[in-house]
Amino acid sequence: MSEERFLVRIATDPRIQRIVWRPMTMVFFGDSEMDVDLVYKSAILCDICNSQVYTGREEEEGLPIGYVVCDKECIYEVVCEECRKRCYEKLPIYESLEESEEK
Repeated sequence: MSEERFLVRIATDPRIQRIVWRPMTMVFFGDSEMDVDLVYKSAILCDICNSQVYTGREEEEGLPIGYVVCDKECIYEVVCEECRKRCYEKLPIYESLEESEEK
């Protein structure tokens, strides 16, 4: 695992937008069968404070900017502007994953 973490703005990277808006897969195990459901997201929330974040959609304008905390291998969490300042102030911010790879 890489320890060089960084932030990417969700609203400026279409690839990150597709990842965070991807439906969740829920698996339920019963006595003799298994059910699999897709749960579509109605909002993207900060993983620290549960505030809804701006991901680039027109109806979200005015919400706090959303970021993903990631490294070159994984996306760890979504954070809002306030939580970014409180918890990840020293991490570099990029507009896209491609920009982070260039540096």
